[in-house]
Amino acid sequence: MSSLELANYVGASALLLLLGSMAQAQAATPPVGQPLFGEWDRLNSTGSPPAVSEHEVMHFGVEGNTWVGRYDKHPEPALGFANPPEGRYGVFIGADATSFVCQPAFPFYPCQNVVEVVEGTTRYYPPHQPPFDVRQQTIVVRDENGQEVMWQYWISPGNFACPWYRTFDEALAANPFPTHGDCVFPVTTHDQREQPSVRGTPSPGVH
Repeated sequence: MSSLELANYVGASALLLLLGSMAQAQAATPPVGQPLFGEWDRLNSTGSPPAVSEHEVMHFGVEGNTWVGRYDKHPEPALGFANPPEGRYGVFIGADATSFVCQPAFPFYPCQNVVEVVEGTTRYYPPHQPPFDVRQQTIVVRDENGQEVMWQYWISPGNFACPWYRTFDEALAANPFPTHGDCVFPVTTHDQREQPSVRGTPSPGVH
């Protein structure tokens, strides 16, 4: 993403914040009480061959009450992934959530292990297509062993949630090849008789 594109989206002051926070997020451990801070990795695969799988990366930083994030994809030629990867990237701007609802469809329900929720908007830039905005919550869950998983909940559009891990090795261990769908879809439904299922990340239209 160019500096001009970033500035058009987040504004000049937020651009400086974003660049500074990204540098901090890549070089530091999460501050106390802010477990979302830093890098998160995801294996985006739906049981398909490695050539159509992706290593997705999010970096989060914070300044005051504002959270910023950068989404992109890393090449993994040794695993047989497409090289270079599809060039979609994104920019997240948000703040601590004030209206988090623990949905029964969440795999971590009833949410007693949730340690942080940040809500905001990611603007995605797919190659050769117009950018689009997604309202999201990033939900950090810490289990009894101290392992953290960040569930990225696409509120609208989307209505699904997918897990992210602190390292790509953790992501591969959680969903080794041949992979299984690990996203929950739908999270909410108007028809309460419809039960949520576990699937891969919906694509290519929204992710």
